[in-house]
Amino acid sequence: MALNSDRILIRADGPRLRPFGLAVASGQTVFRGSIAIVFSDGTIAPAGTATPSGLTVAPQAAGIATHFQSNVANPQVMSGQYGPAPVELDRGTYALPFDTAPTWDKLGSPVYAVDDETVSLTETPEGGSARTLVGTFAGLDETGTPFVTL
Repeated sequence: MALNSDRILIRADGPRLRPFGLAVASGQTVFRGSIAIVFSDGTIAPAGTATPSGLTVAPQAAGIATHFQSNVANPQVMSGQYGPAPVELDRGTYALPFDTAPTWDKLGSPVYAVDDETVSLTETPEGGSARTLVGTFAGLDETGTPFVTL
């Protein structure tokens, strides 16, 4: 399941990945609160998006989008939120949903994007392709909510 609207996340703290913002890749839409990845050309897309031909995912370059931005052809609305305009990505420690609930014995383990909303401790699901590394498992709060450091 991927996001289809903005969301607000519980955030511990952390710096902005790129305080000047990064352009949304052509044909992509990011929602506020979505996990976004950075490609080698400096554009961003929702995590879980196939890497465009000729590009790679930049190392250690995932963050949480600070606002909605859509760079799809022929949008139905004329607004500054449509087109390749820059989006800042926050980094830090966030409460993110996991595909399978993690336990304390996985503390510090790599975390991979399932899509722009959900993460996993599994890099390559059975019968699937490799997922993008987005952070590390930071632990559980007193209610059992898992946190990830991006």
